[in-house]
Parts: sequence; C-alpha cells; structure tokens
Amino acid sequence: MHTHTKYTPYPTVTLDKREWADKSATVAPRWVSTDLRDGNQALANPMGIEQKVAYFKALVEFGFKEIEVAYPSASQTEFDFCRRLIEEGLIPEDVTIGVLVPSIECHIVRSFEALRGAKRINIHLYNPTAANQRSVVFRRSREQIIALALEGVECIKREAQDFGGEVVFEYSPESFSQTELDFARDISNAVITAWEPTREHPMILNLPNTLEACSPNIYADRIEWMSKHIKNRESVIISVHPHNDRGCAVASSELAVLAGAQRVEGTILGNGERAGNVDLITLAFNYFSQGIDPCLRVEKVDAILSRITSITGMSVAERHPYVGSMIYTAFSGTHQDAIKKGMEHHREQNSPTWEVPYLAIDPRDIGREYKDSIRINSQSGKGGVAYVLKEIYGIDVPNDMQTKLADEVKRISQKRGGEISSDEVLGIYEGMMKRHENSWNAQEYNKHASFVSTLALPVVDLLAPIEGEVILDLGCGEGTLALEIQKSGAKVTGVDLSHEMVKNSRAKGIDATVMSVTELEFKNRFDAVFSNAVLHWVKESETAVRNIYEALKPNGRFVAEFGGEGNCKTAVDAMKEVFKNHPEFGVFEDPWYFPSIKEYRTLLESCGFRVEYIELIPRPTPVDDIANWLDLFANGVTAHLSREEFSVFKEEVSRITKPKLYDENDGWHVDYVRLRVKAVKGK
Repeated sequence: MHTHTKYTPYPTVTLDKREWADKSATVAPRWVSTDLRDGNQALANPMGIEQKVAYFKALVEFGFKEIEVAYPSASQTEFDFCRRLIEEGLIPEDVTIGVLVPSIECHIVRSFEALRGAKRINIHLYNPTAANQRSVVFRRSREQIIALALEGVECIKREAQDFGGEVVFEYSPESFSQTELDFARDISNAVITAWEPTREHPMILNLPNTLEACSPNIYADRIEWMSKHIKNRESVIISVHPHNDRGCAVASSELAVLAGAQRVEGTILGNGERAGNVDLITLAFNYFSQGIDPCLRVEKVDAILSRITSITGMSVAERHPYVGSMIYTAFSGTHQDAIKKGMEHHREQNSPTWEVPYLAIDPRDIGREYKDSIRINSQSGKGGVAYVLKEIYGIDVPNDMQTKLADEVKRISQKRGGEISSDEVLGIYEGMMKRHENSWNAQEYNKHASFVSTLALPVVDLLAPIEGEVILDLGCGEGTLALEIQKSGAKVTGVDLSHEMVKNSRAKGIDATVMSVTELEFKNRFDAVFSNAVLHWVKESETAVRNIYEALKPNGRFVAEFGGEGNCKTAVDAMKEVFKNHPEFGVFEDPWYFPSIKEYRTLLESCGFRVEYIELIPRPTPVDDIANWLDLFANGVTAHLSREEFSVFKEEVSRITKPKLYDENDGWHVDYVRLRVKAVKGK
C-alpha cells in the first residue's frame, strides 16, 4: 500500500524578481570545514584528540582557512582538543578556528574558556527555530525563541570583551529549512540588531538546510528572499550549511551562492549525520572545472584523502565525483575511442583549454595518470586497447591490427571474466605481432607462396610503367614485383605492414617503409599506385581507396589485383565451420574484403576515380599443402589461438576441404577468384 499521501509538498517562495536564475558563478565562496565537529559526531567511532590533531593538520594543508573544530561545552575531549591546538601553537596565523555553542549561558562561558589564548575565533551560536521544535520540543512562542537567541548574543558580547583575541560572531536559526521565512527574518534581524555588525567587522548569518526537504531551486529562493529582507545586509556574511537528505546538497549550495550566499559550511566527502553534509570536495571541483580558482590545494587531494580515510576509517567510493578510483576510467569501447581521439587532438593542438570527451577535468591536475583513464575488459573497443599500448608503452598499433587485437582481448576477457591488465594487453599484442611476422616470413613466403608474385605479372603489364615515373607499391612484400616494375626505369616506393617484408625489400634495393594502407601520408606524389594481393586484407576499404586517390597526381592511375567475390570460398567456409564446432575458439571474425565488380566500381567512382577496366578472374591455384597455406594466410582468423588450438584448426580445415581442393594426381589447390582493376584519378 502506498503511503506517500502522508507527506505534503514543501512551500514555494514568492519573489518579486528572481535574480539568482540569471547569474553565473565567477568566484568560489569561502569554505568552512565542519569535519571535526559535524563530521566527527556522525562517525560510529568518534575521533580522539590525536586523530583530530592529525585531521586538523590535513585540513590546513589542503588550504582551509576556516575550520569548525569542536563543540567544547559538550565533552571534556572536545574541550581538551581546543586547548591542545592553542597551547601547542598548531593554528596558523591565517586560519580561524570556530566552535558551535547553544544559546545557553554556561555553554557559552565554557566555550570561551576552551578558546582562550587563540588569536582569532568564530563563535557559532544557534537555537532551534522550526515551528514543530518551538511548539513540541521547547513549548515556546516566537517571541520567547527570539528572546532565547538574544540572551545568547548578550552573553557572547560580555565574554568577548575580555577575551583578548578577535571574536567573529556567527548565528544560525537552526532548522532554517523547516522555519517559516517571516520568522527566520524576524529572529535574524533581531540578532543582527543586537550584535551591531559593521562593514569592517561583519557577522555571519548561517542559514542551514538542516533537514534537506526541498529542491535546490526552492532553497535558492529562500536564500535570495532572506538576502533581500535582512537588516544591514552589507555588514552580514550569508553562510549556508546544506545537508544531503535528498541527495541535492551540492546543487543546493551552488544555487545558494548564486542567490547571495558568500560562505559554505561542509565536510570532506560529505561526512555527516543521516545522508551527510555537502561534500566540499565535489563542490570545490565543480568550481575548478568551470575555470574558477577553488582556493584549495586540489593537486593534493589524493594525498589528503589518503590521510583522512586512514584517520577515520571512511572510504572513498570508487565512483565518487572527481576523486573516486574509477572516475577517470572508461571501459566502454565508444567512450574509450572518444577519449583516445580527444587526448590526441589535445596534444596536437597544444591547447591551453581542456576539452576531452568524458573527462570533466584533466586527471593530471590531481596527480592521476592518463594511463588510468582507459582500462580494458570485455566491453572495451579497439580505441581503448590501442590507447593503453600507446600511452603506457609508446606502441602505435596499426589501424589494420587494432580490430583484431581488440577482438582477441575481448575474447580472453569474456572467457575468464574481469579486467585485462595493461601488461596482459601488451603480451597479447606481442604474441599477435610475432605470429604476424612469422606468417609473413620472407623465406617461408617464397617457399610456399611464390605463385602470388609469379601470377601477378599480367597486372604489371596492365600497369605499363614508364621510365621516370614515380610509382607506389602498396604491400610490396619481399620486393619481387617492385623489382619487376623498376626494370622499366620507373622509381618505386614500397610500403608494407610487415617489418620482415620491408627488411627484405630494402635488401633488394627497394625504397620500402613500414606503413599501413589506411595510414598513407602521401599527397599528389605518384604517377601510379600498384597493388597485388593486398587490398583484400583491408576491411576499411573506403579509407584505403581515398588514401590511394590522395597519393596520386592528377590523372594518375591505380592498378591492382586482389581477392574478389567468391575468393577462396571453400577454405573460408571450412574455417567458419571449424569455429562453429569449437566455441572455445571464439567468434569467427572475417578479416577479408572480397568485393563484387559492382561494389568496387561504385566505391572507386564515389572517391573520384574513373574506372577503365575491372574484371573478376577465377584462378584455381596449386599450393604445396593446405596446412602451409593456412600458416601463411589464415593469420587474420587465428592469431589469437594457442599453438595447440591452431594445430586442431589446421587439421580440421584440411579434412573439410580435402574432398574439393585435393586431387590424388594434382595435389592441393585453392579456389582463388581475383578482382583486377585499372582506374584513373579524375573523371
């Protein structure tokens, strides 16, 4: 049964002209830590004197200039703590300590005794003012409650006369949040009149959200209303003390400041009664993130929190704004990709302003490392995996490998559960690179796949290189075809993703560089671009074609042959079947791009090419053994498999394909289908 009907809406405030809603923050308010009083009384095991001294020192180091240290009339421990701070000279010249005291003479006298010898103190007087407290708890009228407050004011004025140090007076109509506005005004004005503050010596009027019962906008309305209705406003510092019963203390504080509050009382991490006080860490960083100096040493926040949590036994929630251990961390692939690109752009632009997706502030501002921003699990994508390797180990993962690497990391994470450490990501990457280099070993390639270059000579003829031309060979391999092209007198630049292949091309005198097709950096440089048996490995086909177009001079030609629609169909179907039969291998991820004539023609033309020739050529090709062929060409599918798993994979693919691809007399063959094309830059 719903019981919400027993609750009534919080009353709204009528303002002739609401001003706070059109304002923006330009400076941070004065901060007051009430950790040692309000926070301490909320701990299951309140701090002893030594703990409070250590906590006080941490607050001072963090930059607090106003610290409410105790309720000294409530216990001997609180009294002795005040004496310890004063007698041992632990209070810096620029720090004001404060105490809370009820409007009762003996408590006020005891509080002054506790503070005697201090150079500057804040005496915080309070008495309950809410209607239910007046009628039920104290059984006093409005006039009697005002009289009680004024008795406290007069007592403080007497004690202050011979105190010997500076006394700052603060008054709180306790439970302001449950007090009628007109009465809050009347009692506050009575206290202001009695204290007689001046611009040079203002008093503090604290308006606490003692029990948070309204939305932040209504609290702001109440603060603005009070700011406009109290006497001698220029001699009064309006302070707020928001609790967090509705979870809105931070928002209430920010709006209250816009509405006229100049000072905020709260605690570190929001420690306090019930749902706690306003969290000054979050609040300060909210100002910081808007380019406003919070006047606290935010760069020390982790060290300060470490000390405070060890003193109190409190913990920092891992998702706590700004300071949680996970707050600058992304697991989601899309978030990781955005952070990676944002970080790269920030570095490239050397921008003085911070604009990185999903990171409210620069983690380095509080001593965090960028490497902590992206962590890896089964939800991570290629951007996050690549970022970890770049940021921690300085490794630039080629675009062509990023997807494969991310898929393998995801497979391992899903299989075992949990997070993958950066060292594990590095190990997976190095294993894949080793397999990749081994699969493109030049000697093995020449031994088992020499047909790739031999059967491509007609493509060289289609290129028809001319003496003096500058030609780019995409996927130059070990350099056989580049040498063939250079026989014409053309100058060839080769690029290949394999370090091993580039090394062998250079040994043959080819100007070769390790580079991915999707990361070409050439502009209007080549008379022709040539490629054989490479582009079917590039899933980002549009990026590749656009890069090729950019690399060509006007009217430059693009000549290529690679796997087309139906290429190696029997072998590919067998691989898919093996993966289906072995769930432990993971999901089959097709690494190849085998387009139809129509598909590739459309792509070329959309990028600005004029297609002069395009043809699909069935070409069953003899191979010495299907297992050796898989060693060379199945790496894109099997790089993540263990040695034992890969052995099983080869055996089963061989068994499945043997009826179609093996002949007792002619041996093995693979059902290649090649797409051969010639296109010219410009229409």
